[in-house]
Amino acid sequence: MIKYTLSKCEGKEIGMVDYHDVFPKDELQADKLDEYFSAADGEDLKKLDIIHLFGKEKLENIQKSLSKATGLAFVTVDFRGEPITEATSFCHFCRQVRGNQAAIERCKSSDAFGSIQAAVTQKTNVYFCPCGLLEVAIPIIVRGHYLGGFIGGQVRCNDAPETVSRLSSVMHSSESEEAALKYKELMDAIPVYSYEKFLDIANLVFLVINQLSENEISQHMQEDLLKKRIKKMQSLNQHYIKENFQTTKELWELKVRSNFYERLDALASLLNLTIIEEASRTNEYLSALIEYEKYKYSEKGTFVHIAGELEQAERYLFLQQKKLGERLKFSIQIPKEMYIQKVPSDILMPFIQNAVYNGIMLKKEGGEVKVTGFSKNNNLVLEILDTGPGLTKAEIDIKHEAYKNLHEGYYIDMGMEYAKDKMLRLFGEAYGIIVESSKSKGCKSILVWPEHHEERVD
Repeated sequence: MIKYTLSKCEGKEIGMVDYHDVFPKDELQADKLDEYFSAADGEDLKKLDIIHLFGKEKLENIQKSLSKATGLAFVTVDFRGEPITEATSFCHFCRQVRGNQAAIERCKSSDAFGSIQAAVTQKTNVYFCPCGLLEVAIPIIVRGHYLGGFIGGQVRCNDAPETVSRLSSVMHSSESEEAALKYKELMDAIPVYSYEKFLDIANLVFLVINQLSENEISQHMQEDLLKKRIKKMQSLNQHYIKENFQTTKELWELKVRSNFYERLDALASLLNLTIIEEASRTNEYLSALIEYEKYKYSEKGTFVHIAGELEQAERYLFLQQKKLGERLKFSIQIPKEMYIQKVPSDILMPFIQNAVYNGIMLKKEGGEVKVTGFSKNNNLVLEILDTGPGLTKAEIDIKHEAYKNLHEGYYIDMGMEYAKDKMLRLFGEAYGIIVESSKSKGCKSILVWPEHHEERVD
């Protein structure tokens, strides 16, 4: 029998309760959520604003990701047209023009006009601002309710149709004309987009923003269902809730937060691919993303086939490769006879994610992730090896100290600790997971469990 030690989270003990046992997945299906939403939260949604839905910091992170992918400037406004975020990637010309209060008010009026028009049509609204720059207002609509607008653009365009609104004729001012002449050099430095390209980007951003909005409201609704479920359980068994609430809360947070980071990165990569790559490659990426999300949120038992977990690992590495390019190489080498074997669910992916996030992404030149497997002495073994810097947990914690718990690595670490405790609960101390780091050589994670599950310790 092979002996492996299990490390614990510093300063705390993860409980033994299984997430799916406490919160049955059938209570969180989309049709149930829609039913719940329409019956209970219709009035609450009318009171919901965009800041409560996303949070200012998250909105600004979305702006930065989309600006990086598209080259456009962005700002978010509420349903009144008032800006509620800091502007992202505003050009030098616009910064200079907004140097006085009158200009700022005129720009706010332009944003309000664009967002209101978008709200009325519930479509993207492309228009020229009073200074002649092409912009787009993207309505943020959740279940038929208009919450605000996503304003992007600040580019020149020479081939826009005459039907495109020109606010210079509506908001005519000598100040705008004087600014165009005074800062002509800054105006000339603004990139020129074809109208077709700009419209394609605008429509894609519309899809991304409103998909993220739907995700956020679904998460809000699920969190509300979580609270109601906890309240019900409290009335039935106070002692049980007291012992297991913290673990359940952490696992729920892990699932929700990691989903946001992964989805945001993936959608930003999708935008890049759509703009600069062929459609066939975009389809390949999108198909992998959809299958990854479907499997991630599918209902699983305590044990699943290794084949399914390996397919999910390959999808994740494929998606990350699209983001990192040549910096990430990976291989999965598992004997075919292992594919029909079963492995505890949700224990492999955190270590794959750790290999990428705390390994490959920390090296400028990148590296390789290898997944291998074998059987030995009636035991099954999976090894995840990366060629990253091989940092210890203490070194990683120091690196991310400034971010506190607001980074993807924190939730990956939670997932690894949960996986370790799950293995201990299922099989006892004779089996488990170890993580070995070697300076400048990388990190190796080793998962070991009995081939015959009747050997497990209850």
